[in-house]
Amino acid sequence: MHARLLLRSNLAPLTTHTYVSQQAQIVLQQDKLLLRHIASNAGPGAAQVSTNSSSSDSSFNKKRFGLYPAVAAIALTSVAAVQANQQPGVQADDEQSSLLDAQWVQRIPEQQDVLQVLSAKSIETHPLLRQDHIFTVFLRNGQLQDMVCFYNTSAKKYYTVLQLGREVCGFPTIVHGGFTATIMDETLGFLLFALKKQRALPFWGPAYTAHLEVEYKAKISAGATILCTAEVESVNGRKVWMKSTVSDGPSGKVYATARALFVAPSSTRLAQDAVKLLKDGIFPPDKMGSGM
Repeated sequence: MHARLLLRSNLAPLTTHTYVSQQAQIVLQQDKLLLRHIASNAGPGAAQVSTNSSSSDSSFNKKRFGLYPAVAAIALTSVAAVQANQQPGVQADDEQSSLLDAQWVQRIPEQQDVLQVLSAKSIETHPLLRQDHIFTVFLRNGQLQDMVCFYNTSAKKYYTVLQLGREVCGFPTIVHGGFTATIMDETLGFLLFALKKQRALPFWGPAYTAHLEVEYKAKISAGATILCTAEVESVNGRKVWMKSTVSDGPSGKVYATARALFVAPSSTRLAQDAVKLLKDGIFPPDKMGSGM
């Protein structure tokens, strides 16, 4: 009953997302056995349903098996919602950062509708970012010395302020271009996450970088403090075009610009990804819906 309800909700407008997440928790509590079965039997053809088993020797009939991609996909997004405490909208972060001592950094949150949303301290405890996110690892290993992020909720603009470490070079003392591109890509990803928190996109699952084009304007010195901004250019269904700039401040020298395309996977691919995460134990079924 719940699985059928979720399948219909999966096709409903974006405004049903919160309801879907709440119902997904109920389904995950009641159907842990189904999800474990999916995870243990998923293979390359995970989205295809086997019809060899009969209802007489299995508690999983074909009708319920036919619904498992939707349940698995909702499982993935439900866990993300649970880990973010299911609070709609962008949440403010009040951790202090030494970067806030700089006047140009102080002026960013002074703008209307701008919130501090992430910092070097809070990323270490963030349920989705604390383990292996690249910025978390960079901060631990010294490639980044400090970080603070802001989001303009009305202009839909993201700001990442970073103090770079010294071991980030290609040519001596000059920041590697791949490191700069990584910063831009991740800031664009942060913007995408903020937009989804605002329910500002026409899809509810993840989206991945499909194209990233960077133009390098000037060299960045190791140890510099930089600003990376990200904004939306256009949204067309599952495709989101965004742009990013790296500079030494809001009105300062521009080091690089970028344009990127992020694409949300199809429902079939999303289901396959969800099943793989379940199988790999990243989001174990026995912990789903527990609030983690």
